[in-house]
Amino acid sequence: MRSPTDAIGAPAIGPASAGPSPLDRLVGRGYEVRTASVVLLMGIAALAIGLSQVSGSADWGFTLEGAASGLLSQLPATGPAAVLIAAATAANILAGAIVLRILGTPAFRSLSDLILGGFAAAVVLDAATLFALGSLGLFGWPELLLLHLGALAAYLARRASLPLLATRPRLRLRRPAAWWPVVVAVWAGPFIAQLASPAAPFLDVLPNHVAPVEHARVFGSFATLTTSPSPIYGPSRLMLGYVGLLGDLTTIANLEAILAVAAFALPLSILMAIALRQTTSRLFGGSSGFWVLLTFPLTFTFMRLGDTRGTVAAFPLAIYALGAIAQELRAGKSASDLGDAPPVSRADLPLAAALGGAILLHPLVGLVAAAAATGMLALDPARLGPRLMPALGTAALIALPQAVTMLGIAAPAWSGFVCLVAAVSLAPVLAWLFAPGRLVTAFSVPRQFQVIAIVAVIGFCLVLAREHIPTPDDPMSELYGWFPRLLIVTFVGAALGVGRPSHGWVVLGSGIAAGLAAWAASGLVGFNSLTQQAIHYEVPKTIEYWLPVMLSIGAAAGISAFWRLRRLDVLRPLALAVFVLAAILPIPGPLTSNVQIGEHRGAESLGLALREAQQGYWVGYPDTRRIVDESEQQVVDELRAEVNAGRLGPSTRVLHLASSFQQWSSVPIGVFMGALETSISLQPELSIHTDGGRLLGFDRLADELASGYGYVVLEPDGLDSSLADTIAAAGYRQIWANSRATIYTHS
Repeated sequence: MRSPTDAIGAPAIGPASAGPSPLDRLVGRGYEVRTASVVLLMGIAALAIGLSQVSGSADWGFTLEGAASGLLSQLPATGPAAVLIAAATAANILAGAIVLRILGTPAFRSLSDLILGGFAAAVVLDAATLFALGSLGLFGWPELLLLHLGALAAYLARRASLPLLATRPRLRLRRPAAWWPVVVAVWAGPFIAQLASPAAPFLDVLPNHVAPVEHARVFGSFATLTTSPSPIYGPSRLMLGYVGLLGDLTTIANLEAILAVAAFALPLSILMAIALRQTTSRLFGGSSGFWVLLTFPLTFTFMRLGDTRGTVAAFPLAIYALGAIAQELRAGKSASDLGDAPPVSRADLPLAAALGGAILLHPLVGLVAAAAATGMLALDPARLGPRLMPALGTAALIALPQAVTMLGIAAPAWSGFVCLVAAVSLAPVLAWLFAPGRLVTAFSVPRQFQVIAIVAVIGFCLVLAREHIPTPDDPMSELYGWFPRLLIVTFVGAALGVGRPSHGWVVLGSGIAAGLAAWAASGLVGFNSLTQQAIHYEVPKTIEYWLPVMLSIGAAAGISAFWRLRRLDVLRPLALAVFVLAAILPIPGPLTSNVQIGEHRGAESLGLALREAQQGYWVGYPDTRRIVDESEQQVVDELRAEVNAGRLGPSTRVLHLASSFQQWSSVPIGVFMGALETSISLQPELSIHTDGGRLLGFDRLADELASGYGYVVLEPDGLDSSLADTIAAAGYRQIWANSRATIYTHS
């Protein structure tokens, strides 16, 4: 039973006839709630002061008038896109929830369960649709619309016997109104950046996220699991779940991928907030589900919400999975507790889809989440085995196409569909096998020993990492140096819970241990091959997203636990005020780099969004808003005309000749129209960042021209003037030209 202070912000209401007064609705009832309201209202004032400080920075300076003007200038394009992508995402989530119910999943116990479970299923369903329809060249909006309408019709036909929710949802504000303005203001940053960005605002998102989505949209095709239009990145950077999800949304909304991917920032931010709030509440209860909305914006992961990259898109599913495990530990019973009760054999498809879908969206984030789940399973197989073993087995099958892709195996896309169908078909069998009393042991490690084991693993991983990863890049140095506030408040919460460690700290500890284990393991890998070098880069980078998110949940638990210490009286609101000010005000001055991996205080993250709204993200590119200028857009439009005429198809290769392959120097053909592009430039590169295999030098020109490209695009600036004659001599004829480029087709 929760105490009144444990449910801070939702105090017991007196007689029904009295009802809350307007003042009660604004700041709550009782001394504790009202003092917290005053502190959070102070946070708004602190945010205004911090924004004035950031706006005067030489590195991050902006004006409110300039930001508003810049945003309004893009609103005719970004506003409708935001509405369309939000509506498409909602429809996608609804379809996922309907399919789960049809497959036997019980009615969802809450609206947040429906949203997150539906999102998990939608990721898997969209990947299956991409594999099935894409292999036939039928991944178009009419087919996708019919599938969505079919799911809705199936639900409506069985609505009475197949309700989505177990109980009617009651939407009510559990916290006083004064608690929310500071949260809304800080979380407005990604939405502001999205409305000001008609192009997805980050460089590496373009080749490995936008390009394959645009290919699926333009051609309705995804022939092989390794379909990668941009020459910069290869299959190892291809995320099938992301291509399926954003391909579905982009195609149904009939938007160019570069705009649709940017517009996904709003749904992604909402999904992240719901996942964080639900999981933190399940882990630690009380007001922790609110405080995480203030601690998470301190993370680098929050700063990347506007990029809508796969690394961040996977987090709602990974966090949802951890919350499901925590719920099982709180409410579940071990096999020995069940006695002679009949074994349950219903597959937990939402959990399986969350774990498998997270791997499809971003393999490393998904694998760390699966590792955390496996660690919890090892500590408590009696309670978690019947649910987690089938979910992990099903998730492994769901993730199999992603593993095949990253190995560079050009399997036909329909093979991925076969894997997903097999996963869903096998899930009930696994659930039956691992039902209580069959294959799952009744052994369970006592809670105190679970804590000791997790602390030991964390300590071992930190020591091992420091042996092989020099400071300041090792996890201990990075966490202490870059995230001191989150780390300190997490330690406070852990210390307060040391006497009676809850299941929440065990689950969170497993998440931290899994991240540190991945980081430590990466230090054991050599440097000889590109794959090994990529591991040294990609694994720590991913964990730099993962660990701060875990710490933000721990920090929220720490704040909630500290607030429950009623004997501290006035010290509690004072400590809360210190945290709120430290989380919002840029003290010391603003960070000097907008991609610096550190705690970006609320004023800094919001100020950066306003700066991007004022000047555009793509400073230094031909166009700061849309990346390409008018002459480059004409090149893209002409190639699109070839697509519309049926002459440039999904398997047609385009050879691109330019002085540089970099997207700020040459026209990003693969990104803007999804064609299969190969680059020949004066600066060919083969590194962990450009391991696509299609960035070539001019020594390969003769062989490539002879291999039979459908089109050649020549950007002559900085190149030998005889190239036009060389192209013509190889059997290509000019069909179009402007001041930027000349397009040739094979005679």
